[in-house]
Amino acid sequence: MAELTMHEIYNEQYLDDPYPLFQRIREVDPVYWDERMGDDGGWMVTGYEPAMTALMDPRLTAKRPNWDPSRLPEDSEPEHTDAMTSLNKQVVVSELPGHTRIRKLFNRPFMPKPVERMREEIMKTADRLLDRALVGGSGQLDAMADFGFAMPATSLGRVLGIPKKQNYLPWMFSLGMLIDDGPVAQKTQPKLLRGVHDYLEFFRGQIDERRDGAGYDDMMQILADAYTTREFSDERELHANLAFLLTAGQISTAHQIGNTIMHLLRAPELYERLRAEPGLVPAFSPELMRFDASIQLTKRRVIEPMELGGHELPAGAEIFIWIGAAHRDPDRFIDPDRLDLDREDVTHLTFGRGIHYCLGAQLGKLVHDISVQAFLERVPCPRLAVEGKVKRSIMPTFRGPYQLPVAFG
Repeated sequence: MAELTMHEIYNEQYLDDPYPLFQRIREVDPVYWDERMGDDGGWMVTGYEPAMTALMDPRLTAKRPNWDPSRLPEDSEPEHTDAMTSLNKQVVVSELPGHTRIRKLFNRPFMPKPVERMREEIMKTADRLLDRALVGGSGQLDAMADFGFAMPATSLGRVLGIPKKQNYLPWMFSLGMLIDDGPVAQKTQPKLLRGVHDYLEFFRGQIDERRDGAGYDDMMQILADAYTTREFSDERELHANLAFLLTAGQISTAHQIGNTIMHLLRAPELYERLRAEPGLVPAFSPELMRFDASIQLTKRRVIEPMELGGHELPAGAEIFIWIGAAHRDPDRFIDPDRLDLDREDVTHLTFGRGIHYCLGAQLGKLVHDISVQAFLERVPCPRLAVEGKVKRSIMPTFRGPYQLPVAFG
């Protein structure tokens, strides 16, 4: 009998549909020891309750020892060391009290009132993108390239102040791959670190412009002012967190838009229900995010010995919290493999929990909901124009299509 390991998640069949693998592992143990994962093995958390515990427990840290610059080869280029050092300055892996300080600096544009003031502009963006995608008589659009990726890019770009014609996707891919840290990332680490270094240098240039008193009306201007008053530990802390915010916000929201559109088109009765009442999308989006979350994985390390799921975990143990698996746990959700828009008490973990709860959760949900509503209202008679599997991200951490051909009319 073949060894049961989460390492199979990197095989093509499970990139397309990881849920059978999650189920197999969860049925053996919702906190499963896997020798093939992590530095020297790791604990695979696939149950909802242990996942919630792991996200909240202060005895766990989000720091990543594998991002220690001392692990790089001695002949590594200075740019690689700079990028690796900067990765450790991101809020996603920072701990108290530094975490609170960084989060407060970035928090203001993502508070409820500023986000709500963006609603009208986000709606106009959705209409503008669909106007462009629906013209020409081809009867087909790519719901990701023409719409899904552009929606969060436009919203986040406006908040941050990213130049409209700036192509940062290759840099974003590099950072996303390093966060995922799968086999491909490990084999191509120098190339990815070079991409992250270029990403950081882009933000250095943007911040330098604003430090010269240009008076931009955007978040980078606010952060440049904060750097001038020494509220960041150093400039790379600022650059690294801008890169993370843009990357995590765009990838997760775009993939969630794609996942939702794809599943609605595969379930005609659900599509027709929401098509008739698109105003219901915000109420139903928690179930859509539970059913196929765009964020599937986050990692932790044990600071001090603890018990989780009946196992004693030693200090230093690596924990993989498989959010997508927790969302399909039958001990928490009745008939979890069914997309049920009437499901009650849908407490999903897509945005995390605890001190690392997603900073841009409210904006991400608003962009997702408006995007799905606009698609339902504007695209006539849509249907998937691909046979079999859609082309997906190769990073299990970020689940979603990167191409989604849709025929219409």
